[in-house]
Amino acid sequence: MGLKVLLINPGSKREQSFEEYALMKLLLKLLIAGLLLMATGFAQELKRDARPQEPVAESQVSTEQTIATGVRHRPAPMVQPKALPRLNPSLGEIARKARAAHAEATKAKLVVAEDAPPQSE
Repeated sequence: MGLKVLLINPGSKREQSFEEYALMKLLLKLLIAGLLLMATGFAQELKRDARPQEPVAESQVSTEQTIATGVRHRPAPMVQPKALPRLNPSLGEIARKARAAHAEATKAKLVVAEDAPPQSE
């Protein structure tokens, strides 16, 4: 079977043949494969070896840093936090009173009413 060539007229509906569909599918696959190959081609290369580095022997030099500015700073004074004053009454007592007041409060009552209004005789 050969490839059908259909003329496109404005106002007429064009039907795709199986060959055209297969060709478009093949072209799409080739486009995706080309993009993947291009992406790997432009990928960055490693600038150094991918092998892990060998551990470096510890040096005898101290790693402690010293900053010499010419002015000797005195150590900061130790500041002790001030305790908050005791609450009178305590928080526990306040919470107990609130729970007791909530338990003693009047609750809504369940009222069952009939849907139909009472009929007068």
